[in-house]
Amino acid sequence: MLATTLVLLAALLHATWNTLVKFSNDRLLVVACMDVVGLAAALLLLPWIEVPPAEVWPWLLTAVALQLVYRVLLIQAYKVGDLGLVYPLMRGLSPLVVLALTLTFGGEHLSDKQILGILLIPLGMLFLLKGGGGSTLPWIAYPTVLLMGLCIGSYTWTDGNALKLWPRPVDYLVWLSLLSGLPFPLVALVGRTRAFAKFWINDWKLGLSVGFCVLLSYGLVLWAMQLGSIAEAAALRETSVLLVVLLGMRFLKEPFGLPRLAACSLVLAGMLVMKL
Repeated sequence: MLATTLVLLAALLHATWNTLVKFSNDRLLVVACMDVVGLAAALLLLPWIEVPPAEVWPWLLTAVALQLVYRVLLIQAYKVGDLGLVYPLMRGLSPLVVLALTLTFGGEHLSDKQILGILLIPLGMLFLLKGGGGSTLPWIAYPTVLLMGLCIGSYTWTDGNALKLWPRPVDYLVWLSLLSGLPFPLVALVGRTRAFAKFWINDWKLGLSVGFCVLLSYGLVLWAMQLGSIAEAAALRETSVLLVVLLGMRFLKEPFGLPRLAACSLVLAGMLVMKL
């Protein structure tokens, strides 16, 4: 029950920060500010953090590489599609990736009910291919969105396996933030110096809000994966899709329509099948 509660809280925070990113006209600077917040928090906690054992480093470095690719794709994806289409499709694919990796390489046992619930969630995302309320995702965006789903699923599975070897989620998050949080602030500082400084003056609340939501959301998911199933946590996290569709409709004036309603319903059904 605790693991489920942690993941659902993380889903709420994840939906919030993705909506905030979509609000910004310069998403590179938002991501850079997000990483500055993560770096600052990691440096503050570093004196009390242990160094990862040798067997954890390959998992940690793989997660860092996947996180950086994900950031690049995230910036591109929200330029070409509605939040209510891009977010559900990229997040809906990730449980399939985690499930495939779990079943292929083992590491944990999943019941038939868990597998069915996990499969219902990405199935719901298929309805979004038809859009909703007259909105569709441009075909040029699909490779980016699919790669994002692959990255999300891969780093989620990688994080989960790292925590099985080293069950210290706070320590792991600090090292992940330190190693993945430097490139984008450096790019913004060197290539967009004036714009970066102006962003911190005018939109510092947005940068801090996104950074805080990212850190807390990720930390809660790591804690949940340490307590329970990696595949189930990955699937439950995608309940954030429900929130993002509603937030996009309410604050970004994006259309809703029957396809998005069907997708949200299947996500909810998948969650209930797993947990009831």
